[in-house]
Amino acid sequence: MATCEEDYDDLEDYVFDEDDTEDPEYDPCPDGLRLPSDYTHEERADYSLNTLADYERVIRIGLAFDQLDAIRLAVKHRAAHIEHKRKHVRGGRANAAAQEEITRADARAHVLAARYNHNFEHINTLRAQDYDTTTDDTPGSHLQAIRVDTDLAIANMAAPRSLHDSQRSGSWIWNVYEKAPSTSTRSVDIVQWFRAKAEKDRADEAVNRLCAEFRRTSMGYRAYAALWSAAGDVRQGGERAYAKKTAAMWTQMATACDRTYDASRRADTPAERLDHTRVRKFRPSGASTSYY
Repeated sequence: MATCEEDYDDLEDYVFDEDDTEDPEYDPCPDGLRLPSDYTHEERADYSLNTLADYERVIRIGLAFDQLDAIRLAVKHRAAHIEHKRKHVRGGRANAAAQEEITRADARAHVLAARYNHNFEHINTLRAQDYDTTTDDTPGSHLQAIRVDTDLAIANMAAPRSLHDSQRSGSWIWNVYEKAPSTSTRSVDIVQWFRAKAEKDRADEAVNRLCAEFRRTSMGYRAYAALWSAAGDVRQGGERAYAKKTAAMWTQMATACDRTYDASRRADTPAERLDHTRVRKFRPSGASTSYY
């Protein structure tokens, strides 16, 4: 089992944005577009918004699980600071600085919990008036409001707790995923899928740009080699020798670049291909995915 020092090292580079301490219940466009969750059940029925409400509910449930991930990480971050202070910090000034970090991490966790609760209120608004969690077999049925005074702590220092609070039992936020049926995760995975798709698109763009840089670099080296070789053809003596030596150097660099490029690509991928995206198209029907 990983120790708290190891957890602390893993989280040491995790930096929180100061903007995350702002009010989570802000409205970016108070007079702009409204969502179905801004209306009552009767108003949604009158305006024929029930279908849109279903889509919004699914997206918000996916967002809620993303927010729970962030909350769990924030509480772990706070726990790492607590353990570090308990074991390694000595002296009044160092203790004050360590306590300031703990306070910031605690404030971060509370802000994220408030944002989650705000989103959870919208989920409840979008649910049917006769909704019953006992008859709902989707992962969203395990969501509930976070009580910031009790739910942001767990039993041991491998996961967060408060100072001098080693006997506290874990809250529901740590086992909500274990309760979710594996056959009903499609609806809550939609946000994760779009996020993964965006990351894949960025990675594909980076690969294509890198391959283009390889090709341009090799072409540039060979162009320099040709220029120096042509200059050596019209020179004599030492000037000719220097020009030919420089042309050989650029040719050698181009060959090394080509060799590295060939080793980096898949064996069946042509060097001149402009698009190196591995997945050509996605078939939602469940058919096999085509690869290059």
